[in-house]
Amino acid sequence: MKRIVVKCVLLAGLAVGAVLPAELCAAPVKMRVGTYNIRCISKSDQGERSWNDRRKDFFAHLRKLDMDVFGLQEVTAGQYKEIEKEFSDYAMVGRFREAKDFTGEAVPVCYRKSRFDLEKSGTFWLSETPEKPGSKSWGTAFPRVCTYVILKDKKSGKRLCFANAHTDHVSEAAREKGMLLVVNRMKEFGKGAPIVFVGDHNCRETDAPAKSVSKLLKDAIYVTKKPPKGPWRTFTGWGWRDREVSAVDALKLPMSVRNANKGSPNADKSSNGGYDWIDCGAKIDFLYVSPDITVETYETFANPRPGKKCYHSDHFPIVSDIVL
Repeated sequence: MKRIVVKCVLLAGLAVGAVLPAELCAAPVKMRVGTYNIRCISKSDQGERSWNDRRKDFFAHLRKLDMDVFGLQEVTAGQYKEIEKEFSDYAMVGRFREAKDFTGEAVPVCYRKSRFDLEKSGTFWLSETPEKPGSKSWGTAFPRVCTYVILKDKKSGKRLCFANAHTDHVSEAAREKGMLLVVNRMKEFGKGAPIVFVGDHNCRETDAPAKSVSKLLKDAIYVTKKPPKGPWRTFTGWGWRDREVSAVDALKLPMSVRNANKGSPNADKSSNGGYDWIDCGAKIDFLYVSPDITVETYETFANPRPGKKCYHSDHFPIVSDIVL
């Protein structure tokens, strides 16, 4: 560890000339991070929803988000190769979830090669045997994986541990245990580095998996210095809305109400203290940070494709400006 001598100032009661770790005196490091479920190539998606029709608009949209580090979900082999070619200024890392690589889906992490050095990266399975390719546990419908990177900022030397996962859509136990596995492993692998954990977690903030992770990390939407921008929902299922319920308006409602499904007890005005239920939509994509990270902005981008009443994917991306 490099050490510097503080010659001219007093810091935290230390005497002039005290020796401090260099990273404690380094200027704050800002970066832009995010998450995006891009929707896999699927035969059920025809016309404007097909990858062939939306790929160019998607690439342009992703480029405009201008992120330094981001995670993608539902990436199939063909999409992986196209994105890797299109975004050659980024490094793209991640293994596919089935036992045979380049089979099924991947959750790659992308980072700017000009800005970061890669210290470590890997993919592990959200199971009781994390190192076994294709492994499943806890009633999960498919093998599920986490891809992570430990990056070092070239200019400041500061480190970041960034993890990305798409948790199971069937088993809540698999979601919760898988997400906690990710957090615990990132603490181990990162060795004290700040943590960003993103992904499509197939749950709402009122569900057990999100509640468990929120005890260890902070949901960026709650700690952003500036009010969150964009809609509350992150999953659309391709459903178009002329007017979105903003995150700001949704946060004015009780947590149980903004996360309620139509017909549930929490959607009934008589049972929630007089709040009229609003269909805010499903917020199932998350961006978590460790307490040592400052979140300056948080935005969900609901941009439609140019000149069309349709989206680039069936999820919206989330982007945050953070400070280490």
